[in-house]
Parts: sequence; C-alpha cells; structure tokens
Amino acid sequence: MPGKESKFDAVKLRTLIIGNKTAQQIIDSFGIDKVTLKNHLLKLMQMDEKFYKIEGMETRAVSGNVKFSTTGLRLSPTLLSNYGFTLGDEFKVSCLEEGKIVLEQK
Repeated sequence: MPGKESKFDAVKLRTLIIGNKTAQQIIDSFGIDKVTLKNHLLKLMQMDEKFYKIEGMETRAVSGNVKFSTTGLRLSPTLLSNYGFTLGDEFKVSCLEEGKIVLEQK
C-alpha cells in the first residue's frame, strides 16, 4: 500500500495476541496487510524475547470489504472462518444503528 505508513504499536499488538485475537482480527484492527503483521510480530518477539503464536497466520487473509449488489451481500467462507465461524453456522441479522449490520451466531 504505497503512501500508507503503518505504525508499530507493541502494546496494542501484545494485548490483541494475549487476548487470543486471530490474524484476521488483528489485521482489521490495525488496518494493515498480512505481510506487515508478520513484520510487526517479528519485531515484537525480538523486543520481548518471547515467541508469540497468532491463530490464522498460516491461512489466507482476506479483506473485510463487502459490496451490496443485486445478489445481496456475499461474505466469503474464508472471511467467516478467519473470524472463527464454521460451515453450517446460523446467524441472526439485525440493524441496531444506522449504517451497521450485526450478525449474531445462533
């Protein structure tokens, strides 16, 4: 992402890792790509002299951007599994606030 600078935030990254957030959730939280996350993770491990494992680092990361089209919204299986959902899960859809749609696992 040319022109976009990502700041390394050791405290936030450590907190997310300790909170068992997945790679996809951390990528979304920082607004970075997976390569940048890997670099930040290496930097943190060097600083702390400790190994950290992030669930989902070995799987494909996908953008959380979804487009509303004539066929509706499509949330890819990869995106949903990166957030811990599995095929066959059922959801309740609600709109509690304008501009936000909430999916709650049943």
